[in-house]
Amino acid sequence: MNDSQREDGRPPVLLHDEPPPVLRPPARGTALPAPLAALLAARDAHERRRAIDDMLATTGCDWLVFGALVPSRDTARPVSMCTAHADPGWIRRYCAEGYYEVDPRLADAARSSLPAAWTLAQLEAAAAGAPARAPLRRFVEDLAGTGMRGGTVLMLPAEPDGRRHFVSLLVRDPDCRLLSGELVGQVLTIGFCLHEYYTRYSGLPDRAEPAAALTPVQREILGHVARGESDKRIAHHLSISSHAVDYHMRQLRNRFAVHNRVQLAQASRQMLGA
Repeated sequence: MNDSQREDGRPPVLLHDEPPPVLRPPARGTALPAPLAALLAARDAHERRRAIDDMLATTGCDWLVFGALVPSRDTARPVSMCTAHADPGWIRRYCAEGYYEVDPRLADAARSSLPAAWTLAQLEAAAAGAPARAPLRRFVEDLAGTGMRGGTVLMLPAEPDGRRHFVSLLVRDPDCRLLSGELVGQVLTIGFCLHEYYTRYSGLPDRAEPAAALTPVQREILGHVARGESDKRIAHHLSISSHAVDYHMRQLRNRFAVHNRVQLAQASRQMLGA
């Protein structure tokens, strides 16, 4: 079934860029781990990206993904993911295809309080016996297409509402020291510092309800999409140009991690309770 036909009922995942700081940092003189101090000292998102790039360089990592999950049957379902430090296209595909439902890395990480290392070769071996178009095979093949050859996933302790934040580090080099277990201390430090910064000092939009992060115009557009109206009709109702509607539609597809109008309409109906 192609994307324009599929209506799988998966809840949307809130994708977001680097969130803005919202709380004052601790008083000067407070002892802080170096990664957290660097994040708090950053004056804007650009400096914060650079601080995170420095963290990645210490471990030889190429990508970093921070997000939140909720338990779902035998696996976990993401409710939010930050796209600022990895390929946003891969994250959107991962969510839209529901790869988290078959991703063995999540289950491995959930069973331990330590980072769970993985290699692409291990995932390919696990998927070798699956049919050619089975979800696990497609996931592993798509992951291989990103150029990432290994990584580690750290699950943070559960929040009161059952959510669990996670930090996923990915590498292109299959011989990276990260995969040998030598850098467990650095991974734990990075994971807990990111968690502390994002959940305590930033405006992290990590709830399962994407509406909180939408503009009033985007909320109105979603309502019209849920009712099956065309872009032309939406532009007429809102007295905006068709180019503006097209821009907001692209932003909404990214926000809800969907590929097309059919999936966006379904996600909007779920959000609006229609």
